[in-house]
Amino acid sequence: MIAYGWADKWIEIDVDDIRWNLEQVRSCLQEGVRLIAVVKANAYGHGAQEVARILYQQGVDFFAVSYLKEALDLRRSGLRGSILLLTPLINEDQVLEAVENHLTLTITSLPEAEIVDKVTRLTRRMAAVHLKVDTGLGRFGMNLEQTLQCCELLKQNSHIYIEGIYTHMAEGAARSTRYTQNQFNQFMKVVNGLMERGYIFPIRHCANSAVLLNYPHMQLDAVRVGTLISGQHPAGKIRHRLELRDPYHFKCRIISVRHLPKGSYLGYNRTYRLKNPAQVAVLPVGYHDGLALAVDNPPSGLIDLLKILAKTVLRYFHFPRLQMKVAYKGHLYPVRGKVFMQMCLVEMPADLEVQVGDEVEVPIRKTLALGSVMRLYVREGKAGKMDNDEYVSYVIEEDFHE
Repeated sequence: MIAYGWADKWIEIDVDDIRWNLEQVRSCLQEGVRLIAVVKANAYGHGAQEVARILYQQGVDFFAVSYLKEALDLRRSGLRGSILLLTPLINEDQVLEAVENHLTLTITSLPEAEIVDKVTRLTRRMAAVHLKVDTGLGRFGMNLEQTLQCCELLKQNSHIYIEGIYTHMAEGAARSTRYTQNQFNQFMKVVNGLMERGYIFPIRHCANSAVLLNYPHMQLDAVRVGTLISGQHPAGKIRHRLELRDPYHFKCRIISVRHLPKGSYLGYNRTYRLKNPAQVAVLPVGYHDGLALAVDNPPSGLIDLLKILAKTVLRYFHFPRLQMKVAYKGHLYPVRGKVFMQMCLVEMPADLEVQVGDEVEVPIRKTLALGSVMRLYVREGKAGKMDNDEYVSYVIEEDFHE
């Protein structure tokens, strides 16, 4: 157990595991293919600035995020690598701030290209851009004719460097390969059509984590990977699996322990009743922290719908394999009753030695955990240190610009 003084809940991020996952990803890359490390959404809950620092120290020099604020936070923390914005900027002020901070812009329409053209001409600042082609995701992007219009406009501006062109795959982990292959063919048709008109793109990219593992021929000049570095395979059919490690561990301390007799009810609406005498541990973690929350996307098909319905029914009847469980001293114990806003109840055997303050690991989805929860970066099984009651991790102490 690692002591953190006053903290009643925290997230441990294992630096060694992130490095391990990075090397697993690199083992898949073909010669000359660049890695664009995606650290959007706070690096999938791991801490964007710290994860970017870890990867930068391991030689990664290209990063990607969704939004301008994410990119600015990275740049202002000292990151010198390239940072690609994956979403468009919609006004001159945003473009100016991005250009001043040497961010790489995504252009998804001619009006966006016109804004970038105007800002760079007025400021005489250089801007690197990547053009986004829509091949079937339906989110951002252009067709061949629209992309050609952007190229014709931007080539006249000596302050704009068209560095790359890319698309995003809609179902890289689907069992059928047809749609993904069609998307790739459409993308290459656009790229080749532009090349025939004299436009050359140093960085062509379309492969995310799923495509990297399922379609080696789609690596092109670069791949965009985030999920794999965070220790997870994409959901769906993966043909080549890596030996990944999960660097993320949400932990807390027990704040109360009570011995309750058989038949005692637990939680709001009395949704669970003890079948045996037990100890009930109270944890300071609830759905406010992300516990018992899930992403509520529509089912992807009839089979997916049936799976969701089956799991719901089985959970209602407390089917053991589908119970939410916490880890305590190497064993798993079930969460009982409804999860409270900021607390939950855990059933433990009556004769188990349990004490207030003991450490427990809780299954909270990475991207649903609050950003305000303290994240501690652990190396070789040891965390950082406390200086004047302020946590300083080993990662933060290292030079970002080495």
